[in-house]
Amino acid sequence: MIGNLLSALRGQREAAVGALDALESVRAQIDDARTEIRRIASAPQPLEDAMAAFDRWADQQVVDAIDGLPTGRLLDPIEARRGLTREAVRVDGMTLLAPEIDAVRGVLLASPTVRAEIRAVVEGQLRDRLQGKEAMNPDTRAKKLTRAQADLLALELAEEAAIRAMERAGLPALRRPDADPRALLASDTSLPEA
Repeated sequence: MIGNLLSALRGQREAAVGALDALESVRAQIDDARTEIRRIASAPQPLEDAMAAFDRWADQQVVDAIDGLPTGRLLDPIEARRGLTREAVRVDGMTLLAPEIDAVRGVLLASPTVRAEIRAVVEGQLRDRLQGKEAMNPDTRAKKLTRAQADLLALELAEEAAIRAMERAGLPALRRPDADPRALLASDTSLPEA
């Protein structure tokens, strides 16, 4: 009789340990799913998109450099002698030079030869940074995120089903403070079988 009782207690303990192990396994999968979502969200964009961003930036540098030149002064017979040099600015008694470097950069990028050489260097650096990383365009990223988030929700629903099964069996189980409210509020009938 005592042997049967000890055997039953041992079986209950093994079942409790198995339930806790299963819950921890689901939680590890949830951590992995969250890591995957972060990886997808932070994946670099394709090289072509990055280079298009470079081209937009370079175009804007050229426009800003030309727009920043005081070309209107060339129409004035007296001011024209000063050329296109921008004036230094004085603030609180200190002389600050106008951002000539921006103008120089813009004028350099206006040269097709210089721009092509700079573009080639930037593209090479980006290729080096992409080594072994999966680049994603916005559509692919959105599809993968949707799928990964659905997988995460399925795991969280399974976790909640396991917790409720453990509670029904009288076993203590704590919910994670960051658990998805959709899983916590799901009806028993909408949860997968634990």
